[in-house]
Amino acid sequence: MRLYYFTTQTFGIRALEDRRLKIARINELNDPFEFLSWNVQDASTRAKLRAWKSAQNDRLGIVCFSRNWSNPLLWSHYAEKHQGMALGFDVPEGDLYSPVKYQRRRLAFPCDRELDGDDVKDVLLTKFTAWRYESEYRCFCLLANSVRDGELYFEPYSETLRLAQVIVGDLSKISRGELADALGSQAAVVETFKARPAFGSFKVVKNLNRGLWR
Repeated sequence: MRLYYFTTQTFGIRALEDRRLKIARINELNDPFEFLSWNVQDASTRAKLRAWKSAQNDRLGIVCFSRNWSNPLLWSHYAEKHQGMALGFDVPEGDLYSPVKYQRRRLAFPCDRELDGDDVKDVLLTKFTAWRYESEYRCFCLLANSVRDGELYFEPYSETLRLAQVIVGDLSKISRGELADALGSQAAVVETFKARPAFGSFKVVKNLNRGLWR
């Protein structure tokens, strides 16, 4: 399946040059309910869950993707207000890349039994329904197995993370030549095009007028 990674122009170029994606840290995500989607009224249990989340932050990171590149909110929120880019990757179907589930209400906490793997998976992949526009998929990365560069962690391109497409935002200043230089030997096999707002709908679409992108 094809998934899209939204980023700024600067970090997008760096991702293309270095052939790797930045791994997000759990405690730095923009949703305060991440990993805390259970409905827990007991203060001591909430404290234990926060401690558990902190422990996961030390062990795991996330690379976040979208199934959809045409939603203008994604470009506004995650691609530098349409100045950035969306990198399209071909990835395998299965548990390595998991879809987020969107819920109106927080999950019932399984207080009458020990937590099992399905319980943990539910809380890792559940967000409030207002986030549904993201059509998010997640890849969880063990930090110990990831590439570390200073304080940051990265997931290299691979057979399970294969770059197939680069979509440049409508307001991006990057030229075709600059993009080709960043892609290097991949330029011959990766599809590239510029996006624009659609004329008849609230979508971002492919700009077919290649003469406008030099």
